[in-house]
Amino acid sequence: MDLDSRTLPPGVAYRFQLRLPLGTVGPLAVPSRTADLAAGVRRAADVLARRADAIAGVLDRLGERGWRPVDVAPAGREVLAPHGFAAADGSALPEAVAVVREATAEEVARDLTEAGGELADGLTVRIEDLDIPATLDAAGTATLRYTPREYLSTFSIRG
Repeated sequence: MDLDSRTLPPGVAYRFQLRLPLGTVGPLAVPSRTADLAAGVRRAADVLARRADAIAGVLDRLGERGWRPVDVAPAGREVLAPHGFAAADGSALPEAVAVVREATAEEVARDLTEAGGELADGLTVRIEDLDIPATLDAAGTATLRYTPREYLSTFSIRG
């Protein structure tokens, strides 16, 4: 692939990764009444449960198409261990989940369309040991948000 190109060549397999956030850590306003605090906890639990169920459904459909959990950190990078909310029974709700597949852009576009859900924002493609954010159109054309050269100059990992 040309280091100044933003479009992946058709028919060539790349390593695509999809990150699906279940929630984000953020600041909270403290209510003045415990009843409001309890209502807020219940409301958030319901929203997170629906989101977790939707993400689990997407993961089931992607798993049927050959996607697998991310199990290794990118070469040369320090990556924090996944974070989430752990329950007393040992189960956990992760902040986000990630899956990968070696495939062509056309295959990935078909997978994501069939899996449903809002998936486009968390897609990256591995080029020259770089995970570059990418978008896919319905026809399977992959467009990089940065050329590999732009990515290297903007997000240099060299010390």
